[in-house]
Amino acid sequence: MLSQQQLLATAARRRPLRSLRQQYDLYIMDRVEQYKNQIPRHELMRLADEAVSDVRGTDADQYFLTELLAQEAVDELIKRRLGIRGFEHWRKSYPKRRAAQREPIHWNLDDAHLVAGLAPRVEPGDPVLVVGGGAESCAYLLAAYDAEVTFLDRDISVVERAESRIAEESLSCTFDALLVQFGQWLPCIPGGFILVVIDAGTLSSLSPGERRELLTELQRLTAPAGLHALVPDGAGTGPEGFAGHYTSWVREAMPPTGRRVRGGASRGALFGKPAAERQESEWRDIRA
Repeated sequence: MLSQQQLLATAARRRPLRSLRQQYDLYIMDRVEQYKNQIPRHELMRLADEAVSDVRGTDADQYFLTELLAQEAVDELIKRRLGIRGFEHWRKSYPKRRAAQREPIHWNLDDAHLVAGLAPRVEPGDPVLVVGGGAESCAYLLAAYDAEVTFLDRDISVVERAESRIAEESLSCTFDALLVQFGQWLPCIPGGFILVVIDAGTLSSLSPGERRELLTELQRLTAPAGLHALVPDGAGTGPEGFAGHYTSWVREAMPPTGRRVRGGASRGALFGKPAAERQESEWRDIRA
C-alpha cells in the first residue's frame, strides 16, 4: 500500500496487473458458475442433454464425446444464454468500465468517505480485509483498485449478494466473500492484511466480549504498519467508542477529501499498527 507521500509522487506500482485475457477468462468462469448455482439440478441436466445433442450433431463421426467436452459444451450454451460477448468487445469496453468502478459514486459512496481516500493508495494484489455488511460498498471499491479483497459477513444473503454483484462487475478475480460468526468463529485466512475496513455498525451489534474477541483477531491478522479503517454504517453509527481497543496503535490522520466537509457526521477513524521494530522494542521494555 502506498504512503501519502508515495501517492503524491506518483510512485511506480510494485506489482503487475493480471492480463486482460486472464481477467476476461475469470469473468466468464464466474458468470457461468454463478448461473449453474442459481438453477435447479433438473434444469442443469436438461442443459447438459441439449449441449450433448449439439455437439453430436456437428459431426458424429469425428467427435468422441468426453466428460470434459460435455462440460465445455454446457458452458458455451450458458454463455449464449447470458449474452456474454467475446473478448474483443470486453477488452474495448474495459477501460471505461474500470474508470467508472473507481468512482465512489458508482458504489453509492460519497467522495468524502474514508475508504474513498484510501482506495487510490492500494496497489494491485495488496491483501485487504473488509468486515461487516455496512462496509459492503467499500469492498467493491477496493476490488476495483485491484486489491485482493476478502469480505466477511454473518448474513448469508449479504455474502451471496456480494458474490453476485462482483461477478456482474467482472471483479471476481480480486474478491472472496465468506460467511462467519463474528466474535465466535472466523475462517482460516492467511492474514498479513495491509488494510482492514471495519463496519462500526457490526461492532456495535456485538456483545463486549464478542467485540473484543473479533478486534483482537483482526489485529493479529494485520501486517505490521497496516491500517484499520473503522467506518460508520448506513445508520450513522460512528467508531469513536471503539478507540479503546487501539491504545497501542497510532491514530492516523484522515486522508484529504478534496473538498470541505460540512456538518458533524463522522467520517470514521484510522489506526496504524506499530511496525515490527517498534513492537520488538515494546516487548523488550515489558520484559525488562
